[in-house]
Amino acid sequence: MGDQRIELGVMRLTILNGGDYEHRAANIAQSMCSQVYEMLGRALQNLGADVTLAQLDAPPVQVSMDTMDDETIARAGAEAICRALLEAI
Repeated sequence: MGDQRIELGVMRLTILNGGDYEHRAANIAQSMCSQVYEMLGRALQNLGADVTLAQLDAPPVQVSMDTMDDETIARAGAEAICRALLEAI
């Protein structure tokens, strides 16, 4: 596939029981998107056809805002998104 492109429309990140960590949500979401693009770029290299999904629901990911840094939390979310996408296609 010569012209590889990955487009994500709307992503929604919900943090439950996040306590006083709302200020970290934007950084986590931005990092998660970057990591998803990186992971999918490698995983979909040999897809061979365009795929469009109207909606993709990734499973919840359990993290600890107290003990995990933003990058680790973002990676856990990105991995869940990638697994869900690969299962869907």
